[in-house]
Amino acid sequence: MPARDPTDYYFGPLSRKYCVWFYWLSVVGFVMLILLLVTSVYFAYIKKLSPSVVYSIVSSALVYGMFYFQNRLFYTMCLK
Repeated sequence: MPARDPTDYYFGPLSRKYCVWFYWLSVVGFVMLILLLVTSVYFAYIKKLSPSVVYSIVSSALVYGMFYFQNRLFYTMCLK
């Protein structure tokens, strides 16, 4: 049996059991996106939001949306 490269321990591929990591990251991203949107709508009705706050909310929603999609995609790729 050939000797394994020592760097495989730190940088080699992991088993499929680690695919669940991407699943849970996508769940966290989705929950954070929903929380952001719900609190944004809530604060929009309480007080008028400045354009800079609206820009921050939209930017954050895009980041959480991309985080959710990216991890969902990684999870799908990991299972196949």
